[in-house]
Amino acid sequence: MASKNGQLTFNFALSVPADKAEEVEEMIATHAAWMRETHSLEADGRIHLVDYHVAKAEEMKNLLDPSEGTTGNILYSINEVYVESDGIDRHMAQGMQWEHFMAFAGTIMEYGKVLIAGGSVIHSMN
Repeated sequence: MASKNGQLTFNFALSVPADKAEEVEEMIATHAAWMRETHSLEADGRIHLVDYHVAKAEEMKNLLDPSEGTTGNILYSINEVYVESDGIDRHMAQGMQWEHFMAFAGTIMEYGKVLIAGGSVIHSMN
C-alpha cells in the first residue's frame, strides 16, 4: 500500500557523531522491535501503518561534490505513515507505556534536527 494525501506521519532526521552511532542504532533497533510488536502493515487490530522504515547515511560536507568527503556524522531518518487518522494517538498512548520511551525520546531530542510529529502527507504517487 502506498501513502495517500492526508495520512498522518512521524518523520525524524537525526545527525549523530560517528562515535555515538552504535549507541543510537541500538536505541533505534529497540524502537523497531517495539514497532513490530505493536504496529502492523496489515489491518489486524494492531496500529495500522502504511510504512515504517529507518534510513542511514554518512553526512556529506557537500552533496554536490562528494569528493569533499564527510562530516564525521551519521544521518538517520525514521519514518512512519499511518493508515487511520487515530494512528498517531494510538501510537503515543502505547508509547507512553513502552519501557524505553524516555530513552528513545531523549535520543530523538538530543540528535534530532528535523522532527515532524503528526505531519500530513501532502504529495504522494496516489
